[in-house]
Amino acid sequence: MNPNALNRRSMLTGGTLISLGTMLAACAPHDTTPTGGAATASGAATTNSSSSTGNSAGEYRKADAKGPAQNVPKPNVPEDGYREKTADGIRKTMDAWNQWINYGIQTGDYSKAREFLSSTNDGELKIYREIEELYRRGGWVIDGIQYFKPVGEPWTEDDQTYRLKTRHEWDQETDVEPDGRQETWSSDKQEETYIFALEHRDGRWQILYSQIDV
Repeated sequence: MNPNALNRRSMLTGGTLISLGTMLAACAPHDTTPTGGAATASGAATTNSSSSTGNSAGEYRKADAKGPAQNVPKPNVPEDGYREKTADGIRKTMDAWNQWINYGIQTGDYSKAREFLSSTNDGELKIYREIEELYRRGGWVIDGIQYFKPVGEPWTEDDQTYRLKTRHEWDQETDVEPDGRQETWSSDKQEETYIFALEHRDGRWQILYSQIDV
């Protein structure tokens, strides 16, 4: 496996396309933040607790080589003010979206994560479709949890499109096919910087696109 392998998001937003097919047996330590919100200023992830979903009642269980995550808790509703056209509104929107994408990668359900996107955000929507299709055919994802920590304040040049720089960390993602074949998208937990573009439309923030800050 390539020790410098990029994750799925890097490939779609950074213009890099390489094959990373591998046969791995991956089983990571228990993650206490199953929906992994955007990191706070101290570097810790925000967490939410609510009613659990899954194939059986019980406590959260990470995905492993034997099967998908179980009883993944749904994030709570976004913080008050996330729709406001303010810098704080942008940060709250990003935090809520971050939690829902982590829910999606563990369950194959990106319906809520989509609500934070513009319909023109092709790169992000492609990621969702790929993972949803994997779950539909009986596969699942091991790890793949992501964290976006804001770096500085949002800015705009035209009072229409706002941008926010974030530090992006992710856990190794391994896609497991129904027949047991596995594909790993990154070799270990890594870090890079992204710039997100957002627009306040129809009374809420919508994420237009993201790109690696080079």
